[in-house]
Amino acid sequence: MNTTATHKSSPAPKVKLIKLSADVHRKDFKICRQIGDQNLQPAQVFEPAAAVQWAFKQLASAKRVVFCYEAGFSGFSLARQVQSLGIEPLVICPQRLDERCKKVTTDRRDARAIGGRLDRYLAGNQEALVPVRIPTELEEDERAVSRQRGQMLKARKQFEAQGRSLLHFKGRACPTGWWRGSEAEWQRTVQTEQWPAPLVALLASYRRLALAADREVSALTAQLESEAAQHLPPGLSALPAGFGKLSLEILRREVCDYQRFKNRGNVGSFFGLCCAESSSGDQQHQGSITKTGNPRCRHALVELAWRALQFQPDYWLVKKYQPRMAAAKPRSVARKKIIVALARLIGVDLWRLYTGQTTPAKLGLRLNPGGKDYELKTL
Repeated sequence: MNTTATHKSSPAPKVKLIKLSADVHRKDFKICRQIGDQNLQPAQVFEPAAAVQWAFKQLASAKRVVFCYEAGFSGFSLARQVQSLGIEPLVICPQRLDERCKKVTTDRRDARAIGGRLDRYLAGNQEALVPVRIPTELEEDERAVSRQRGQMLKARKQFEAQGRSLLHFKGRACPTGWWRGSEAEWQRTVQTEQWPAPLVALLASYRRLALAADREVSALTAQLESEAAQHLPPGLSALPAGFGKLSLEILRREVCDYQRFKNRGNVGSFFGLCCAESSSGDQQHQGSITKTGNPRCRHALVELAWRALQFQPDYWLVKKYQPRMAAAKPRSVARKKIIVALARLIGVDLWRLYTGQTTPAKLGLRLNPGGKDYELKTL
């Protein structure tokens, strides 16, 4: 009697790693897949929802799936979405992907270039790409408030400048703060300057928009300053004199977590306050700062540096740089360089304060309990 044994087909063994590199756009994603150490597969086109579902299916074939894309319009919502499905997200800093300068750039080629860099990065080449820290939703919401204030401040300045430009175009003098004040003050300005009715009608539109933006700036500023005292560095019972609630709160929200930095070099790189360098052989040339970091933090630190010179005479950095500042000519390049150097080191000292590596007494900082908040309000 012949017996036939039926064998169930055993599932294929899982590979260790599947790498997905995506060029993300609003309408579609171009995704390249690399299974293990195999060659990179051609890019496939998916709708956004279908792309996430397809990435989730890869977990059935691999123990680990990495989904990599450049930071862009979608922010970090896509990273959180794939992470909730068990996929490892990797958001990278946007960069030029045409390494050989072929002057041919397409979405498919970009996805493939990201895939090549991802393969080198996961193999141990840390210079292949620059990962971006994925903030928590709370950190992202807090940062959005300070950034919205900056957007409103920029809009107010634009409306003010447009009105000033209109006045100059019409050959009229522009009073300082022409849009400020009550309605009665506005009417007195119109009568004093003797502006014609068509010009007043145009200026009134810019004034209403500037006033609306200014109200939003004031409300957001008050909100940020009210929350600054709740997030002081450890060991600080009050703000250092001249540092200002708004400046420190903007810095805290942009950094998100000072523990993210491993050393002072990481701090300077994040702020973009490290000098550029072009050296080869016996020639060495150091240029201006790179400005590749966070511009909002950089602006806040520069303002902190100017105020520290005035309100913190015992601060060790002020003792070091004050003689050089006094010897430099007003409005000279040397003064700007000194301020940038001071700003970079203040950022390092803030990192040390927030991580508990030092105290205000060791730095020579004078606290300002219940005193005036020296804030320029221009951030």
